[in-house]
Amino acid sequence: MIMMSQLIKDYQTVMEPVTFPKAFDDENYIYQVKWDGVRMIAVVHESRVRLINKHGHERTNQYGELQELPAMLDAKTAVLDGELVVLKEGKPSFPSIMRRDSSRDAKSLSYLRELLPVHYMVFDLLHLNGQDLRQENLLARKSRLEKILFSQGFLHLVEDFDSGRALFKAVDEFNMEGIVAKAKESLYLPGKKHRQWLKIKCLRSQNCLVGGYTLRGNVVNALLLGVYKDGGLSYVGKAGSGLSHGQQQILSEQLPGLEISCSPFINLDKIKTDCFFIKPEIGVRVEYLEWSEDMKLRSPTIKEFIRLKLQDCQV
Repeated sequence: MIMMSQLIKDYQTVMEPVTFPKAFDDENYIYQVKWDGVRMIAVVHESRVRLINKHGHERTNQYGELQELPAMLDAKTAVLDGELVVLKEGKPSFPSIMRRDSSRDAKSLSYLRELLPVHYMVFDLLHLNGQDLRQENLLARKSRLEKILFSQGFLHLVEDFDSGRALFKAVDEFNMEGIVAKAKESLYLPGKKHRQWLKIKCLRSQNCLVGGYTLRGNVVNALLLGVYKDGGLSYVGKAGSGLSHGQQQILSEQLPGLEISCSPFINLDKIKTDCFFIKPEIGVRVEYLEWSEDMKLRSPTIKEFIRLKLQDCQV
C-alpha cells in the first residue's frame, strides 16, 4: 500500500527549466505561460493533500483551500506539479503570493486566504493511482492530466500553445514574466541538468542613478538604485548582478571619494545591511522583471554604466 510519506519523499524534487535568450518556434516543442508565483508539488492521496515547494519545504498550512483538490480530481492518488499564484487585474502578483507563502499563524492564514485567494496553475502529472509517470514523455503525461483534471474554481490546467514567438509577444505586451518552451518528448527529469525545458523571460529596462553601495569585505558587491519620483530621488532597490570583477574593483576604489553623510534618497535612511551613501552622479541601465507593489525593481541586473541626469531616470 502506497503511503503519503513515501510519495512526498519520491516526488519532492522538481524539474526546472534553464534560461534561454529568446523565443523561438519549433514543432517539437509546446509553449506555456510562465506563471509568476510559487512552484508547488501537490501530493493527493485519498482525501488528503500535502504541498511541497521546489526547495522541498512543506507549505500545506499556507494554502488551506487546496484541501479541496481530492474532490476536484478524477483520481484517488495523484502528484501534480504547478504554480500557485495570486492574480490582480488578471496578472500574477508576486508580492501577494509571497505574503501567503510567508504567513505562519492561524489568524493571519485565515485572513489572507480571504484577502488573497490563490489559483493553482497545473502543468504536469507525475504520479497517478500508483503509477510513476516521470518516464513517460510530456505529451503522454499531459494527456493523462487532461482526463483527470478540469479547470474549476482555483484549479486551472495550463494551456499549451504552438508558437513560442507569438506567445512571448502576447505575454510581453501584457507585462507578464515570460514563457516556458517544453520538448514534447521530454521525460520529467528532476533538477536543472538538461535543456528539455527552457524559460524565456520578458525583461524590461530602466535608467537609474546610483545613490549608495554595500560591501562584501572591502569590495563593492551591490549598488543602491534610485529613480526620479515624487519630486526627488526615490530608492528602488539594490543590484549586484551584472557587475564584473573588474567593475567591482574600480567601484571599490572610486566610490569612497563620492561618499556623503546623509541619504540622497527621499524614502530611505538606511537598509538592513551596512551601506554607504554617495552623491548620485553615476548612471546605470538595469534590466528587471517587474515593479513590485511597493515600487521596487524585481531581480534587477546591471547592464551598463551611462551618463544620466536626474530627469533621465523618471518612472
